[in-house]
Amino acid sequence: MGIMDQFRKNKEKAEEHETPPPRGQTLAEILSDKNNSHLFGLILEKDNQHDLAGKIASGKLEQDDINALEEYRLKYAEKIAQSERIENLLTEETVIAIARQNPDFAKIVNLVGPKKAIKAIRSQLKETCISDENRFNLIAEPIEIYESYKNGAYKKINEDVEKLCKDNKIKPEEYLKALAIEDEDEKEEALKKLARGQHGGFVSAMRAVFRVNARLVGKLEGAEASMEDSMAQLDDYKNDIGNVLFSSVNGGEDMRNALARELLSENAPAPEKKTGFGDAKKDARFDEVEVDKKWKTFKEAAEYDTHPEDQEHIKDMFIDEQIKEHEGDPSKKMSFWEHVFSSLFAEKIKDKRNKLN
Repeated sequence: MGIMDQFRKNKEKAEEHETPPPRGQTLAEILSDKNNSHLFGLILEKDNQHDLAGKIASGKLEQDDINALEEYRLKYAEKIAQSERIENLLTEETVIAIARQNPDFAKIVNLVGPKKAIKAIRSQLKETCISDENRFNLIAEPIEIYESYKNGAYKKINEDVEKLCKDNKIKPEEYLKALAIEDEDEKEEALKKLARGQHGGFVSAMRAVFRVNARLVGKLEGAEASMEDSMAQLDDYKNDIGNVLFSSVNGGEDMRNALARELLSENAPAPEKKTGFGDAKKDARFDEVEVDKKWKTFKEAAEYDTHPEDQEHIKDMFIDEQIKEHEGDPSKKMSFWEHVFSSLFAEKIKDKRNKLN
């Protein structure tokens, strides 16, 4: 290796940390996975990007398509990150706490248990995040507020009370024991006893000491009030989450069906099939040899050669039949990628019309 090559290598190594890692999956990785490509298709569909999807499907990208695809790849990565952040906040511990605070949401947990309730909700969050942003935000906002408060103000109060006990040599379990006393006079006496305890149990006759004790008792009482208020606030946030989750599951067909599948466990009906990019591409494969065979059978049945005046009409009938055959059951809604590849197939079969004889 020459000195210039070594110099370049050393420079590149020193600058490696400045190159940010790619955000999310590559588009190739997204399209190769059934579920991911289905979700990516929903993003394109929502923005009415059928033409761009058609270019992906046909493998014919035009100028500026690279920029557009990168924009949508990043949008997909952002949506997935949003959804997964909320999914990760819905832990079993959190769900149980919410159910204890919200009777309506408790009905859902009582049906399938906390683990399956989480699974049912999580299974629909990514699609909801993409297809119905307002509905997703209604779910996400109270969960994020709860977590922010729990890890912010609630945690700070806990730390402050622990510091108060530590600074005054009060054991937390003894403080909690005193707070558990229901009779207010007895509770106050217990708190005074804890306050005096910082002087080794010796009750000083000095006025200054009594003032210190009185201030400490006031702090201990204030800490109790702060904890009560903070717990009440946290419970309100749990109740808010319970309301939106119950509303989403009870009022949303997708989540309701997901819950039903968890309820029935192994006997549950299969969820609606999600057709990804790869499946749709495979199903829409244009086999010209197979089309020629079908045309031969069709034109013989229609007596094509003996009715020259009807030949154009017979061709149209064959093309229409092939398109309908490819589209399948008309009562079944086609997925985004099925629609894209079906359109490509229709274009190819229509081009084939001019070659029929």
